Amino acid sequence: MTSPLLILVAIAAFGLGACSGPQVRTLGTGGEAPAYELRGDSLSAIHAEAARLCGKGYQVLREAQQMAPTAPDDNDGTRWFQQAGFWLAGMPDNQAQATVQCRA
Repeated sequence: MTSPLLILVAIAAFGLGACSGPQVRTLGTGGEAPAYELRGDSLSAIHAEAARLCGKGYQVLREAQQMAPTAPDDNDGTRWFQQAGFWLAGMPDNQAQATVQCRA
């Protein structure tokens, strides 16, 4: 018999794995070099994914990042509940986006 705790842990692990990296969308350019739109939590994660996708390097066509500040009086528990609320609402507080084109 499978315990409810084991099922909960498996669901949590699957959920975290599904959200682990930037979202990638291929853009049609009509040329040899592919282009991608990437969305994630930070520009550093997006640039790491772009480097992985484009072995010969890439050119950034557009990028933006929005970071939500935390109040200085927030403690770890409060920040955790804020992050959980953002995640459950589908509205992450840190967002980054970039459009890159691989070098041919």
